[in-house]
Parts: sequence; C-alpha cells; structure tokens
Amino acid sequence: MKKSLLTFTFTFTFTFTFAQQNEWTWMKGSSGVNSSGTYGTQGVASATNTPPALYEATQWTDKQGMFWLFGGVGEHNALWKFDPATNEWTWMKGSSVLNAPGVYGTQGVPSSSNTPGARGWGSWAWVDTAGYLWLYGGIGYSANGTYDVLSDLWRYDISSNEWTWMDGPSSGTISPIYGTKGVPASSNLPGARAESDAAWVDDSNRLWLFGGAIYQPQYGGWSIAGFGNDVWMWDPGIAEWTWMQGTQTLSGSGVYGVKGVADSSNYPPGRGSYCNWKDSAGNFYLFGGYNLGSAWNDLWRYDWHTNVFTWISGPSSAGGSGNYGTQGVPDVNNIPSSRYENRTFWQDACNNFWLWGGIQEGGAGWSFNDLWEYDPSTNEWAWVSGENTGNYTGTYGTQGVSSPANEPPAKYGSVGWMDNVGNMWMFGGGTPGFSDKKNDLWRYVPDSTNCNQQQQPSQINFAAIDTTICEKFCINFFDSSLNNPVSWLWNFPGGTPGSSIDQNPANICYQNPGVFDVTLITTDANGISDTLTLNNYITVYTNPFAPVITQNGNVLTSTFANSYQWQLNSVDIPGATNQSYTITQSGLYTVVIGDENGCNAQASVDASLVGISGVDGNFFVNVFPNPSNGSFMVELLNACPAFCGGQMAGVTLCITNTLGQVIFCSEEKIIVNDWKKEIDLSDVAHGIYFIEIKTENEFVRKKIMIAD
Repeated sequence: MKKSLLTFTFTFTFTFTFAQQNEWTWMKGSSGVNSSGTYGTQGVASATNTPPALYEATQWTDKQGMFWLFGGVGEHNALWKFDPATNEWTWMKGSSVLNAPGVYGTQGVPSSSNTPGARGWGSWAWVDTAGYLWLYGGIGYSANGTYDVLSDLWRYDISSNEWTWMDGPSSGTISPIYGTKGVPASSNLPGARAESDAAWVDDSNRLWLFGGAIYQPQYGGWSIAGFGNDVWMWDPGIAEWTWMQGTQTLSGSGVYGVKGVADSSNYPPGRGSYCNWKDSAGNFYLFGGYNLGSAWNDLWRYDWHTNVFTWISGPSSAGGSGNYGTQGVPDVNNIPSSRYENRTFWQDACNNFWLWGGIQEGGAGWSFNDLWEYDPSTNEWAWVSGENTGNYTGTYGTQGVSSPANEPPAKYGSVGWMDNVGNMWMFGGGTPGFSDKKNDLWRYVPDSTNCNQQQQPSQINFAAIDTTICEKFCINFFDSSLNNPVSWLWNFPGGTPGSSIDQNPANICYQNPGVFDVTLITTDANGISDTLTLNNYITVYTNPFAPVITQNGNVLTSTFANSYQWQLNSVDIPGATNQSYTITQSGLYTVVIGDENGCNAQASVDASLVGISGVDGNFFVNVFPNPSNGSFMVELLNACPAFCGGQMAGVTLCITNTLGQVIFCSEEKIIVNDWKKEIDLSDVAHGIYFIEIKTENEFVRKKIMIAD
C-alpha cells in the first residue's frame, strides 16, 4: 500500500505477437546453456537485458503482475524484474558478480545499501497483502562473506527499492529453535534450511513455510541433517516465529490417515517440498518433493484455520510412477509421477493448479517437461502438454512466435508465474545431468473452452501501481493492452480527476474511503473500440484517528494501534516499533501508528528526560566482559545510596534487543552497597543488546554486545 505519491514514466515496446491457445512461445534468453546474461544499466529496462542462466532462483509475482527474480545457484544476488507487457527485464538491485556477501545494516531498518547475500538452493518467498516481497534462508553468503546455510528473513519494498533485514542471524549455520508448539516467541527460529519453496500468506498477512532440508552444526554444517515436516508461521505484527504443526523429527515418515479425511494427527513425511498453491478458501497445498533418496507424488492440503493436514491424492509411499492417461482429459486415476524440484507452478482464475517439469529420483533419473492441471473441485489431474518420457531436448522454434510444435526442454529447478491476463511463464532451471543451467524464458497460453481451463486472455488490460490505498492519497494507472490502441478514455468514479485520455494516467487521487470501479476504453487505428471495467478495483481505506501519547517517568506510550514507529526530532528511532518507548534524552518525540489496513496517523510530544540515575554519579553500572560470548557479570557499585534508601530495594533487571523485545528479565532485591549478578545468554544470536535496570523512580540503560 502506498503512503506517498510516486510518479512513474512507462514506455511500451511490443515485440511479440498474440500466441495461440495451448501453445508454448520461446520469449527471451538463450536456447543454449550456461549463458552469462546481459545486465545492462541497473534500474533501466531494455529489450536486450536478460538474467544469466539460473537454477533454483527465488521468484515472486507482485500485485501488478510483474515477475521478480532473485539469486540462483552460482551464487548470484541480483534482483530482476520482468514486465510481461513489454517483454523486458530490468536489473533492479544487487551485484552482477558472483558470491557477493550480504549487507545487513540494522535489523528492522530499511536502507538503500542493504542487500541479501548471494544465494540459491531453494529459499522461501512470499508476497504479503501490502505488496512487500519476503525472503528466507537458502545457501549462500552471509554478512562476513562466509558460505553458510542461512536462516535470515528479509523484506523488500518495491516502492523504495530497499531491503530490510527483519529477523535471524547475519551469519552461521543455526539449528532450529522450536520453543513450544503454537506459542510465538522472540527466540523461536526455523533455523538453517534450504531446498524448498513451500510458502504461503494467509488472510491475516502472516507468512507460513513448510519443511525443507535442515542443516545443523553438529552434523558438520554442510551435511543435510534431514528433511523437515514442520510448519512455521511468521507474524509481522509481533515479529515472531511460531512452530505450528509437524514434528522435530528429521526425515520423519509422516502420518497419512484416511485419504480425503482431515485429522489433527495427520502430517506429511519430511521433505524438500517444491510445489505449492493456495485455493480460494485460503487452504494451502503441497505436491511432491524429495527426502534422502526418495521422491513423492502425493498431494496434501493444510487448513491453517484449524491447523490440520489432509492427504488428498497420490500414493502414501515414495517412488510413485504416476499415470498420464489421455492428454487433455482429466481423470481421477491420473497423477503426475513422483518428482522433486518442480518449482514451476501456477494457479489460474478458475482456482485450478498447474505444474510443470521437475526431476525423478532413481530409476531412469528423468527430467520432465510435462505440463499438468489439477482441479480441486473434482480432485482430478489432466496431462495437458509435453512428453510422458524424460530428458526431452526441447523444440524452441522462432523466438517470439507461437507454434504447436514448440516445447521447452526437460528441466528442474525452474521458476514460474502467471501474468494478469492468464498467461503462464517459465524461466531457467537445470538440465539433465546436474551440470548445465538455462536462462530461457517461455510463455504458455492455456485453453479457454471451459472452466477446467484458463479463461481467454483479454486483448485490453490495465493495472494500477496499487489497488488498496488510504484516503487522500494518489496512484498511477498504466495501459497494458495488446490490441495496439491509439487512443484511450479512462473513467475513475470516486477519483480526482474523474477521467483521463492519457495512455498512462498519473496522480489520480481518492479523497474519500470506499470501493471504486475503473473503466478503460481503447480505440485502435481502424476505429475499433474495446471496453474493460474492473469492478471494485480500487479500495480506499479510512485513515485512523491521531494517537494520544502519555508519559510516565521516561516511558512514552501511544494509544493502541496495529503498528508503531517512534521518531526523535522527526527521525525514525531504529527498532522503536512497540506501543511504548523509553526515552534516553529530551526532545520532540513522534509516534507514527498504522492500522490493520496500513493507513497511518501520527502525534508528537515534547518529552523531558526525568529521574535517570547515574547521570549525577549516584551509582555506577559495570558489565564485564563487554563484548562477551553471552556469559557476563552485571555489577552495581555504590548501589544502595541510589536505590535502597536505607532499606531493601526491589529492582527489575531486563535485557532487550534492538527491536525493544525483552529476551531476559528478573526481579532482584538489593540490600548491599555493591551488588553483582551473573547472566548467561550464550544461546541468543550475536548482536547489540541493552541492559535496563529500574526501580519505581529510577532507571538506567546500558548497551552491551554479544559476539564470538
């Protein structure tokens, strides 16, 4: 959701013809292997740009139908954007050289210099309801340039082109910290894992992941300890992980139960799971995957509302051979053969699921180029396109020209996305033999004869920079029609201005909350007009009321909101994102609150520092050693003249991280002049922390560092 007005200039160059249904088109990239790509100028789209050959990259589809690509085995850390309307790639961020280390910055603070390190081998990726791109884990380069199995969580803001390191360590291979099932905690962490892409976003904007290859230091760091069947949830509202389902057992056998029957005791076997969807009811699906010499072709559904798995189809044992049936004909007996690294998947407007390719474990060791469609309403698979044998070399045809003879080569570890008009796209991947990688880009246009197939793509289409905004904000629209229009007429009910004849109208402002249609009428050179109305396309939310700030001692507290950011003299305070903030100096403090829709309001207060002991030398806090490995001593010298007042004093000693989250707290009684306490935090992540000592009227805060 946009919080400020952004202006963009769009230039469209149509270099391809309208494809026939049920046909593949080779759109860009090389038909050979191991291409180095063409980066061009960072931030500038070009018809000649193309990413290098990539295997197991990370992909997203944003709210405007743009395709985003990051990293890939090599290792790369370039971030790419592809616009299907112009058939052009843009190198957006990151390095054009291999093995670049991460630049983490300060946790929770976005920066133009931040970037995840080069990585591949199956990271998790999400697009949240606000349009942010999220990334977790994989194998690659950490902050200190070492090659690690990663457990860091990142968020990318498309509007500002900035990464934010959100959670997890900046280096090292870390074991999972499960905590208590179903209970969030700041110390919880899925740990170092890779070889997966089973990630979903629920209706409350929480991020979910399943399984993957888990690495642990006690197994040598580089040997896979096993594959997980655990389900994790990240809640951005509290910035904490929760272990939700599954077990801590590595490469466990799972509990299938009865096919089609939900049961709280069900869970899949541990695996690197490569294919996932989300249906119209919000349920999560996963298909296939790999586990130490075994591959599956079972389909599972997970209902996050009830926290229950259901085995939907396929065998309950690994190595299933599958059944192709008749091409184009759905059947309850059809099932794709067991496979993994089938990362190329789509979900169409009819709520059907599609998958392509992958690799078979054992046997012939086939890589696939088959295309499948699954209808959840009938629980039927249909083999739609490609070969029912392995290692097909492909038929590229002429770039940009659709043909029924075209077929992508057999590959695995490719990535896919669906554009706004229903076309399915596929990029890159590995070829049989595990030695070569590709950077070919393909497009497939599904059949539209019935709702078991994709609806027919429209020749007139448009999009907005954002479709959910706050009142009194403005957005831009752009035309992506394929019918070569020469004139345009837009209608924006509720907007100002209410109409436009520009191809790409900018600064359309919505002053009042509501849900609004948008209509575009295009006319081509022959005078033929087409009309497209997207009903309820723009949602405008009401801004929240300004917060009220109260001060109690040195603690400022805002009225309740969904999110908070405290500022000092109009500058964000890193990590100050809780409802309360303890000031350390006098000044103008502002809190910017956000509601559940991402709309903001703010209030300010002149706050004076009061009652901080130690400023005038009443007592002295000593922490040693500092830095430490997590085990250190806290000493109060001359404590009783400050705290005790001639009698036993109650003191609260807490330690917080840079986000203000409490990781340790204890109540102490001080009856001696010089007081000591030993603290062991050797199990927490390395970094900056703060020790806070409080009584009813006194407060002192000191920075400490935990390092190797």
